Parts: sequence; structure tokens; C-alpha cells
Amino acid sequence: MRKIIVFLLIVSSALSCSKDETTNSATDSDSMVQQIGDTMASVDGSGGGDGGYALFAREAKTYARLQKQLPFAAKAYRSLSNTFMPKADATACRLVNTFGSCTNNQIVRDFQSCTIGQATFEGTVTIDFNDTAVDNTCAIASDGHTITRSPDFTITGPLGGEYAVSKTGSVGQRLTRTSAGVFDFTNDGIRRTLTFRSATRADFTTVTTSAIGVTGNNRSGRVMDGGTLRVTNNLNSATCDYSPSSVTWDTTCNCAISGSWALSCSDSTTGTYAITGCGTGTLTIGSDSESVTLDQCTTL
Repeated sequence: MRKIIVFLLIVSSALSCSKDETTNSATDSDSMVQQIGDTMASVDGSGGGDGGYALFAREAKTYARLQKQLPFAAKAYRSLSNTFMPKADATACRLVNTFGSCTNNQIVRDFQSCTIGQATFEGTVTIDFNDTAVDNTCAIASDGHTITRSPDFTITGPLGGEYAVSKTGSVGQRLTRTSAGVFDFTNDGIRRTLTFRSATRADFTTVTTSAIGVTGNNRSGRVMDGGTLRVTNNLNSATCDYSPSSVTWDTTCNCAISGSWALSCSDSTTGTYAITGCGTGTLTIGSDSESVTLDQCTTL
């Protein structure tokens, strides 16, 4: 099945071979849905589920697809995509332990300039555990305790593009325990950019305008419900809001495998993204529907 994997709100005319513009429709709907996958994967990762090679594979896939939209020949893209295939002889990130130990209630994942094919990962993802005591436990057990995830990394490829993920707020992505097995997910600013030859080709920021509810300590039966995620395309100031309803995990995927997200955008576009499986779903806008596959979701 052909996968429609384009980063959220990427304006096709900005990235095509024949044009160099940075604005288009406020809502490139099949693209903007991608950030739903990042949010679900981030919740999963904050809970300790982002181990090993999984994050590298997901982010490399996003970057490879983004590179396809840059002004390169199709042959060059195919060559780049091949470098991201999980080959034992060309994936140094598979061989590196990027996780630090729990020190002062913090775990730092340092990518150490590891590579997947010709793509280089640099930077960190820091996870802080606040349980009111610096006890090196890296766990939360009481109401009010938090887990905070702060990404700050880049992926650089052989064709010159750089994909960067960082926080723009003072906190990052946070899970706060409100009662046993019940959490609020908040995000005060995560930015994702793609640059090529000093030009910004894609630039998006996500925040929660109201906390998203999460129920369940583990993947099995975890449910995300209520709250609002806002995505802003910084190239044209377009925004879209997403609200989850009965978005439910099982043990087979780092993202939910059922449920839906309602969307409402600044150009008056409204619709739903109905999840049909691990990283798969149907986007419906008015009477039009299409399948959209999310980069950040991976079968376990």
C-alpha cells in the first residue's frame, strides 16, 4: 500500500523543483496530521517505551521523506532512502548505547554523532523525573509528580539538508500524575525545522492549549482523551487544533491503534483522523477521505 508520509503542513510548492515559495494553503491536511504521531510517540517515550533503535528509525524515516521534497532529482532521493534501510553493516546507531544512567533523577540520551547510513544524529533527548526528592530513582509514584521530555537534536544528511527538533518553551513535553494511573500531557513548545542551503523549507511548532488526558501506566489499555494540541506552520502562521477521543493503545505499537482526533484549522477546515491500526488511519475532510500513515508510529 502506498504510504502518504509527508511532514505536517509542508507546503508542496515550497519544496518542489520548480518553485521556491514558502506559503500555500493554510491546511495541507494529510501533512499536518503527522504531528499527532509525534505526540503519541512522545507520550509513549516519556513512559520509558522509547528504547533502543526505535527513535532513530522513526526520525530517520521522517527526515528521508522530507528530503524527498527538497529540490533533488528522484534518483538522488532513492539513493538517500536506501541509506536509511536497517542494514547491519551501515547502522552505527544500532551499535551505540545512547542512554545514560539515572543521575539526579535525570536520564540523558546522547546520540554521540551516531549514523544511519549517511545520516548523522547529534544532540540529546533529556528526561527529567520530579518526585520531590533527588533520589536517583527516575520514577514517579505520587500525585503531582512529573516526567518531562526535552528533545534537542539534529539529523544531517549527505545531500545538505538538516532536520532539527528542539523545545521552544521553558519545559518541553510533560506528563503530570493527577491520580493513580491518570496523567495530564502538556507541551509548551516543540519545534521541528528542515533547512537546506541556509533556507528554511519547513518550520512547525506544537503546543497544548489545554492538557490532554492520559489514562494507564502502560501501553496495554492506555487511553488519551480530551484536551487540545495546536500545530503552527511558522512559514505562513496557519494553525490547526487537534483533540483526541478514546485514542487507545495496546502492546503491539508505540502509538494508539484505535480512536480518533478531531481537527479544526484557522482557514475553517474541520475534520477527523480515525485511527485504524498502528500508524494508520483515515483522514476525512467534508466528503473527502484518504489514508494517512504516521511516520512516528512503529509496530513493536
